[in-house]
Amino acid sequence: MRLGALAQALNLALEGEPGLELRGLAGLEDAGPEELSFVSGDRYRKAFTRSRAGAFLVPPDFDAEKRPCLRSPAPYADFGRAVELFLPPPLRPEPGVHPTAVVASDAQLGEDVALGAYVVVGAGARIGERTVIHPHCTLYANVRVGADCELHSGAHLREGVRLGDRVVVQNGAVIGADGFGFAYRADGTRVRIPHRCSVEVGDEAEIGSNSTIDASHPAHPRHGQSETRTRIGRAVKIDNLVQVAHGVEVGEGSTLCAFVGLAGGTYVGKHVLFAGASAAKGHVKIGDGSMIAGFSGVVGDLPAGSQVAGMPQMERGLYARVVASWKRLPELLRRVRRIEDRLGIEREK
Repeated sequence: MRLGALAQALNLALEGEPGLELRGLAGLEDAGPEELSFVSGDRYRKAFTRSRAGAFLVPPDFDAEKRPCLRSPAPYADFGRAVELFLPPPLRPEPGVHPTAVVASDAQLGEDVALGAYVVVGAGARIGERTVIHPHCTLYANVRVGADCELHSGAHLREGVRLGDRVVVQNGAVIGADGFGFAYRADGTRVRIPHRCSVEVGDEAEIGSNSTIDASHPAHPRHGQSETRTRIGRAVKIDNLVQVAHGVEVGEGSTLCAFVGLAGGTYVGKHVLFAGASAAKGHVKIGDGSMIAGFSGVVGDLPAGSQVAGMPQMERGLYARVVASWKRLPELLRRVRRIEDRLGIEREK
């Protein structure tokens, strides 16, 4: 694709020779003279200068050193759009039901649905038009799947799960399995609490590979709400290997990165970011627009717009100062011991 055609397809301002031919895309370090790369800001200045890429996506105010570029307010996002142009997605399967699929007699399939090999669709299930279900997926009884969804191989939806429209479920995800809940009898033995309130996933959400979203139980309301389903809001993006426990609600547009764990009854507001390997204890409320740093643990409610880090969580700026002080602790300990020696204070053993 020539650079001018790419600029037109992406609707971006061009600087440089429109006839420059590009044959692919790559990162700054790996790109060659016939490849497109991108720069998101001045922190990558040195890598940009060293890069052999033929053209770049750059921010509006970035000094491109007179190299061919496309000006973009969101270079990374537009790089993703360019990927779609250079590397089109795999062809969608043709509509139809594979001969090895097992579909309950009372299941309802919308127009142009595609069911792959060994798919199982349970009694009373409904699948919306143009949805694609790849091989070896299992839909239990009374599952509802909206229009234009895509379930990749090995995904499993337990009884009563509801997916909105344009939902993507990646390989191996499990939605609606029993939550982890037990109670003790008087004699000390344990009994499992049934989790019969299933999971609802909003439109345009995406569930990553091998992530799990658990069903809830009737005695698990969240913050005064009567609805007890586990609920994933519209346009929520869930990475791989994420655990969402019973009765959790995740608000619209929120992001859960890899290895995040949300304990039962957690309420996550809209447009919240949980970075990798962070977690929240049960029954906490996290306000809209909050950001949880990686490897952090939320143990109390957070107001809207919070930015926290650490375990237990603390304000991000304070956490940075605390971490900076850790490497000074050995010297501070030596100073305290010298002061104790001068004052004749006996040290604790």
